[in-house]
This record gives sequence, structure tokens and C-alpha cells, in this order.
Amino acid sequence: MGTYFFLVILIVTLLFVLRRYFLYRALDYKKLIRYNPITTENTIIAFDLHDVLVRYDYKEIFHLLYKNPKKFTLLISLLNPLLWFDLIKLFTNNAVAEQYIVILGNKYKKLQPHIPMGVEIANSQLPVPQMVDLLKYLKKLGYELHLFSNIGAEIFEALKLKLPNLFHYFDSLSIPSQKNGYLRKPYQNAFDNFLSQHDTMKKQVIFIDDKKKNIKKAQENKIIGIHFRSPCQIKRELEEIGVI
Repeated sequence: MGTYFFLVILIVTLLFVLRRYFLYRALDYKKLIRYNPITTENTIIAFDLHDVLVRYDYKEIFHLLYKNPKKFTLLISLLNPLLWFDLIKLFTNNAVAEQYIVILGNKYKKLQPHIPMGVEIANSQLPVPQMVDLLKYLKKLGYELHLFSNIGAEIFEALKLKLPNLFHYFDSLSIPSQKNGYLRKPYQNAFDNFLSQHDTMKKQVIFIDDKKKNIKKAQENKIIGIHFRSPCQIKRELEEIGVI
């Protein structure tokens, strides 16, 4: 019995090591670099938004919920089992935050008054100072910057009003909306839409995102994907490949 248990542990450990090895290889972006050296003329740098450029302000979220005079009616509305069925369906379809707020808010009348608060909570974000400084520096160097996010168009318009100094660094953006059927990462149609905005025969794209599945899909599309872990790590890797 002990021998079988030891073999199971050995096999599981081996599978884990192999998974990490092949995942590391999948995230090896340097082999995708087509230009040497990288210049402002041949490179576009795209950024994800959440947990890369901004982070949730949980203090503000708590404050919004606590000060909401209709919080108890909201709680009662959330007990509806049909609503939870729709929630699960949206979750399994990898819906973006805006879909939860808009679709559920419009479908359930008792939730409609809470749509503005839902948008506020989604936009309870604080800029990451080091990343804002990086955007500023890259723009000063002359790079074309692109925002490639799953934020949703309606929520994005509200966040632009809240953080106007963050978004003026970007030359263009790709975000889900009702008009485009909520094209979102990591689905291929979102990357097709993103790449259609650029002449990738002349310019290569560097994409920074905190989700490995998005980076993997980016690299499948010949995009140089860099997995975000910290501002210092991003700055170091951009230095290594000659961006800065």
C-alpha cells in the first residue's frame, strides 16, 4: 500500500513539474521578437487595465455599500434564485463586469435602481503610480500605446471621467461593448478585433496582462505577451528586450 501511495505522489509531482515547464515555455515571449533592436517606429505596446494599471479600492467599495440607503432591498433582491441562475450562466460564459451590471439590472426591475452603484463599485479603482509613470515615460519616448481591456464601454466612459489623467496616454483602445457583442479576452474574436486595428506586417505588438490565459492566447497570435506580476518586473523585462 505504501509503495502505491509513493508512486501516486511521484507521478503527481512529475506532472506538476512538467506543467510548470511547458507553461514557462508557453510564456517565453522573447522568441517572438521579430525586430532587433526594438524601436518606437516598429513597436506598439498594449496594456490590460485591471490589476495592471489600476487596482480595486476596497475602502471605497465598502463605503459605497455602507452608505447606500437601499442596501437591504438590494440584499433581498439578490436572494432571487432565478437571478443566481443567470449569474452562473454569465460566469460560465466568462462575461465581463458590465454584462453582469447591465444585463441583470435591466432584466430584474428591482435591480435597476442599483445599476449606477454597480458602475461605481466596478470603477472603485486606484491607479498604480509606478505603472502610470511607466506609461508617461513610454509616451515620452514616442511609443504608440494601446489599451486592451475587458472593462466594458459604458463602465469605461465613467472611469475616464474619474481618472482622466490615466487614459490620455493611449492612442487607441479595444474594449467589449454591446455594439461588438462584448468581444473579450481570451477569445480569439477579441484578438482578431484588436489586431485588425494595426498593421502587424510593419509593427510588432507587445502586450502586458496579469492573466496567463490571455498571454498564452496573445502569443498564439504572434503577439509578444508579457505576464504582469509587478511594476518592477515589467520595467525590468522591458529593459531586457530593449524597449526602454
